[in-house]
Amino acid sequence: MVQISRISRSRNHSSRLPLLQIFLTISLCVISFYVGNLSSCSTTFGNSNCSSNSASLVTKEGEGGEGGEDSFRQRNIDAIVQERVESELAKIQTNNDQKQESFTTNNHQLSKDDHPMLYFPKETSSFLNGITRIAKDAFVKKFDYGYPIEEPNNKNGEVLLIYNSANALPTKNEDQQSVSIQQDAGPVFGTLDVDTATENCDTMNVINTNNPGHTRQCLAIVGNYESYHIQRWMRVPESGGKLDKDKPLRAVSRGYDSNGSQQFVPPDKNSIMKHWEMLKTYFDGFDETLKNLRSIAEKVAVKNTIIVMTCNMGQSELLMNFVCNAKSKGLDVSNVLVFPTDQETKDLAEGMGLATFYDEKNFGNMPEAEAKHYGDKAFVAMMFAKVVCVQMINFLGYDVLFQDVDLVWYTNPLEYFHDPENEFHGFDMYFQDDGARTTRYAPLSANSGFYYVRNNARTRYLFTSLLYYGDQIIQSHSHQEALVQLINEHTSQFGLRVKVLSRDMNEFPGGWHYHRHNKAFMMKIVKEEITPIIFHMSWTKNKDNKIKYYQQMGQWYVNDMCIAHTRSDILGNFNMEEGDLLLESCCLAEPNIVCHYRDKPSKIPCRNSDPIDAGRPSFW
Repeated sequence: MVQISRISRSRNHSSRLPLLQIFLTISLCVISFYVGNLSSCSTTFGNSNCSSNSASLVTKEGEGGEGGEDSFRQRNIDAIVQERVESELAKIQTNNDQKQESFTTNNHQLSKDDHPMLYFPKETSSFLNGITRIAKDAFVKKFDYGYPIEEPNNKNGEVLLIYNSANALPTKNEDQQSVSIQQDAGPVFGTLDVDTATENCDTMNVINTNNPGHTRQCLAIVGNYESYHIQRWMRVPESGGKLDKDKPLRAVSRGYDSNGSQQFVPPDKNSIMKHWEMLKTYFDGFDETLKNLRSIAEKVAVKNTIIVMTCNMGQSELLMNFVCNAKSKGLDVSNVLVFPTDQETKDLAEGMGLATFYDEKNFGNMPEAEAKHYGDKAFVAMMFAKVVCVQMINFLGYDVLFQDVDLVWYTNPLEYFHDPENEFHGFDMYFQDDGARTTRYAPLSANSGFYYVRNNARTRYLFTSLLYYGDQIIQSHSHQEALVQLINEHTSQFGLRVKVLSRDMNEFPGGWHYHRHNKAFMMKIVKEEITPIIFHMSWTKNKDNKIKYYQQMGQWYVNDMCIAHTRSDILGNFNMEEGDLLLESCCLAEPNIVCHYRDKPSKIPCRNSDPIDAGRPSFW
């Protein structure tokens, strides 16, 4: 749940209340005048007519008690003042009560005796006092919390706004009526524009909801101690299992699916202890590691920003293609800092002209082979490297652009993130939209293979917390899942602002577009009708397929003789000296375009190639 507040605001809740306050002030001034007049007459003119005339306003002549005439007169004046004050306060209270029970219709008073059909009864007035509909696109544009937003359609094109407080209702009487009273057409909630609907909302809690499992789902709103989390109830057996309509509702995890599977499982003992060992190694060498890293970071940073990548030997071809691809387009990669997890990758990266930091204490036991598929042991082991490299650079005070090696640039993405005119410039972090809309990555669907981080206290604590969250990464086999869930909590608790760059934008496409999106979009890219900022070959099973897809797209610039070879092997193949760079030998001037699968997007028609998915037609 999202909370939006007005930090500083001055306004009148109603035009009626100030008038009553003015009337009360005038009344008290009149009374004060009489008090002063009586007091003045008594002390200045003695038993003059002023005194006797004023006294007649208070009591009959000759009545009195202990204390003499002055004391008697003062007690009666006090009583008059108290009576008038109580009378005016009672009028204000009555008027405020009537605001809840009467409304205006066609500029005539509609009292409670006319029995208007209110949307909500008195029994819910502590948290429900009105409701209206707002166009979804206008609402999410004005109140952009960074979540990816599905395009409005005829089933989700509006937002329901509920007024918890009567003072939050719109100012105009006709607008108050539309959100509070059922109209002649029946109990159909009215519509207002977003500015009118929210003009008197000092705070606003926003709930994003859907029904991904297409169950008979309900949403309950309870007037109670405020919570910023959702309770989920489901009809499932107490021992676990799939949805059973004959069972009573019971509390479950938000990741509990109707088929009985659970998206979120707490780390087991082995995962916890393995994580402890990794943390011990990290903290034992932290001061020395940070000292060594600082001197390198100072040389690499541009505008206080460092582009961070991590890689092992098994993925080195993709790292080389990133450099060769950028070189072919004249793009500067001098502020890229690679965190290799083995000596061979360090040598290759430096041979490609990149700065490196090899943290042998933390990365010395990392696997050198590439991941065979998403979530395998090699994949999970590399996740710790992805956490540590960003956390250390962020901790040193730098902004960070982190990117996986299976990514190519069309233009330098830092130009986008450094642009003060960027419409999303005010966020703490930016993520490529993963494209998936599963519970596991809700509500952000942030891709952890490409994101930008502004350095501040909020992001620093986020990545420090992620470091402590490593056991969840080990258990779930996903750095992405753990990061998304942690961000979700930090946005609520600390006000961290995260923007997911929508998959509907042209600038940041990836594997979702390549494999799932309609081919018209990918056709525009390969025909150069659209020039994105980056392309990320995510959603792809393994390295071999990523290379093939980039070859088909015309984005592969690595010489075959450099693939799967160490730096010393490459130097021997080209009769090069030890100090020579690999750029000239390993980077192609033109892309190596090769057809592999007819059903995948390609720079040229590949109609004669077999499909990778049986029965699929040609992309062209």
